[in-house]
Amino acid sequence: MIANLIFIDSSYSWETTFGLAIVCFALGFIFKSGVIHKQRKRILHLEDEMISNHAKILSLEKKLVDSKSEKGNQHSDLELISHKAS
Repeated sequence: MIANLIFIDSSYSWETTFGLAIVCFALGFIFKSGVIHKQRKRILHLEDEMISNHAKILSLEKKLVDSKSEKGNQHSDLELISHKAS
Protein backbone atom coordinates (compact mmCIF):
# COMPACT_ATOMS: atom_id res chain seq x y z
CA MET A 1 0.00 0.00 0.00
CA ILE A 2 2.80 2.45 0.85
CA ALA A 3 4.45 1.56 -2.43
CA ASN A 4 1.27 2.65 -4.22
CA LEU A 5 1.37 6.02 -2.45
CA ILE A 6 5.03 6.67 -3.18
CA PHE A 7 5.28 5.29 -6.68
CA ILE A 8 2.87 5.60 -9.53
CA ASP A 9 0.62 2.59 -9.70
CA SER A 10 1.33 0.43 -12.71
CA SER A 11 -2.34 0.55 -13.71
CA TYR A 12 -1.86 4.16 -14.90
CA SER A 13 -0.39 4.59 -18.34
CA TRP A 14 2.53 6.90 -18.92
CA GLU A 15 0.26 9.15 -21.02
CA THR A 16 -2.05 9.69 -18.07
CA THR A 17 0.88 10.38 -15.77
CA PHE A 18 2.44 12.78 -18.27
CA GLY A 19 -0.90 14.54 -18.79
CA LEU A 20 -1.41 14.89 -15.06
CA ALA A 21 2.10 16.33 -14.68
CA ILE A 22 1.40 18.91 -17.41
CA VAL A 23 -1.91 19.91 -15.82
CA CYS A 24 -0.25 20.29 -12.39
CA PHE A 25 2.55 22.34 -13.91
CA ALA A 26 0.06 24.59 -15.71
CA LEU A 27 -2.03 25.12 -12.56
CA GLY A 28 1.09 25.92 -10.53
CA PHE A 29 2.31 28.32 -13.21
CA ILE A 30 -1.05 30.12 -13.36
CA PHE A 31 -1.20 30.39 -9.57
CA LYS A 32 2.37 31.71 -9.30
CA SER A 33 1.77 34.20 -12.14
CA GLY A 34 -1.29 35.48 -10.30
CA VAL A 35 0.70 35.95 -7.09
CA ILE A 36 3.48 37.80 -8.95
CA HIS A 37 0.95 40.03 -10.73
CA LYS A 38 -0.71 40.90 -7.41
CA GLN A 39 2.67 41.73 -5.83
CA ARG A 40 3.69 43.94 -8.77
CA LYS A 41 0.37 45.77 -8.60
CA ARG A 42 0.89 46.36 -4.86
CA ILE A 43 4.45 47.61 -5.46
CA LEU A 44 3.26 50.06 -8.14
CA HIS A 45 0.54 51.32 -5.79
CA LEU A 46 3.08 51.88 -3.00
CA GLU A 47 5.46 53.66 -5.39
CA ASP A 48 2.65 55.99 -6.51
CA GLU A 49 1.82 56.68 -2.87
CA MET A 50 5.48 57.48 -2.11
CA ILE A 51 5.70 59.84 -5.09
CA SER A 52 2.54 61.59 -3.94
CA ASN A 53 3.91 61.97 -0.41
CA HIS A 54 7.23 63.31 -1.73
CA ALA A 55 5.36 65.82 -3.88
CA LYS A 56 3.41 67.02 -0.83
CA ILE A 57 6.64 67.35 1.17
CA LEU A 58 8.30 69.33 -1.62
CA SER A 59 5.32 71.67 -1.96
CA LEU A 60 5.32 72.28 1.80
CA GLU A 61 9.06 72.96 1.77
CA LYS A 62 8.57 75.39 -1.14
CA LYS A 63 5.85 77.21 0.82
CA LEU A 64 8.18 77.37 3.82
CA VAL A 65 11.04 78.79 1.75
CA ASP A 66 8.71 81.28 0.09
CA SER A 67 7.35 82.45 3.45
CA LYS A 68 10.88 82.74 4.84
CA SER A 69 12.01 84.73 1.82
CA GLU A 70 8.97 87.03 2.14
CA LYS A 71 9.76 87.58 5.82
CA GLY A 72 13.38 88.20 4.90
CA ASN A 73 12.35 90.77 2.29
CA GLN A 74 10.05 92.51 4.75
CA HIS A 75 12.84 92.77 7.31
CA SER A 76 15.33 94.09 4.79
CA ASP A 77 12.79 96.67 3.58
CA LEU A 78 12.24 97.79 7.15
CA GLU A 79 15.98 98.06 7.75
CA LEU A 80 16.40 100.16 4.63
CA ILE A 81 13.60 102.50 5.67
CA SER A 82 14.96 102.82 9.18
CA HIS A 83 18.44 103.61 7.84
CA LYS A 84 17.05 106.28 5.52
CA ALA A 85 15.12 107.88 8.36
CA SER A 86 18.20 108.18 10.53
